[in-house]
Parts: sequence; structure tokens; C-alpha cells
Amino acid sequence: MEDDQDPLAVRIGAREIYHEVVGLREDVQRLGQQGESVDETLEDHETRIRGLESERGRFVLPVALITAVATVVAAGLTVVKVAG
Repeated sequence: MEDDQDPLAVRIGAREIYHEVVGLREDVQRLGQQGESVDETLEDHETRIRGLESERGRFVLPVALITAVATVVAAGLTVVKVAG
């Protein structure tokens, strides 16, 4: 064979290929577990964000009402001041 004489030739046997495939399998399993962990974290963050959004929504109506009342009072005082 010509490969036996080539000093740069490399032989890869079935054992080496098997070990690499097993290593790749372990890497893929580890990545799958990390993906599940990321999914759980994202769900937790989404739940927290939705909770914060609902909390913020409770204060919109009272603040708007207070602002409207203050505007009416200020307008009324302005009318009284101009008329008086």
C-alpha cells in the first residue's frame, strides 16, 4: 500500500470512531439538559414579567382619575380667578 510509506498518512480505526461518537452523544445529551434548564428559566421570567405588568395596570385608573380631578380643580380655580 502506498499509505504505509507516506509519513503524513493517518489511520483512524473503528475504535477511535466509536469513542468519538460516544463523546458526541454525551455532548448532545448535556446540551439537551441545558436547553430544558433554559426553558424553565424563560418560563419563570415570563411569569414574573406578567405579574409586574398586572401590578402596574392596577394603578393606571386611580392615577388617571386623580389627574383628571386635579385638572378640573385647576381649571375651576383659573375660571374663578379670571372671573373674580
